[in-house]
Amino acid sequence: MPVSNHMRRLLLQTIADTINEVVVGFDGTPATAEDGAAGRPAIVLTPTVTIIDDTALLIEASMSIDDTFTDSIREVYIQNRTTSDFTPVARYTTKPIIKTSANEINIEILIEVA
Repeated sequence: MPVSNHMRRLLLQTIADTINEVVVGFDGTPATAEDGAAGRPAIVLTPTVTIIDDTALLIEASMSIDDTFTDSIREVYIQNRTTSDFTPVARYTTKPIIKTSANEINIEILIEVA
């Protein structure tokens, strides 16, 4: 018997409630399901997490014009951080993005939980 819709929504809500950090970094190595942390972190952002429907979450975070780096942004890492530990959620790599005081970066990641 498949999981009930109520249980699926509860699972999605639990995941949404625990995501509290987006780490943007410089490591461009391929992302895998075994990634345990950001490779070379640049900045930690506080995301907004929205439940789209019974199977999808939207995670959004932004870097303002005040954030500048000499190296290119190449990874986004989503996690849950507590006072003593962190739990990895997902890691993504991207084409290099140059972040200067002349641009803002808005990160939007859609996660499907099936």
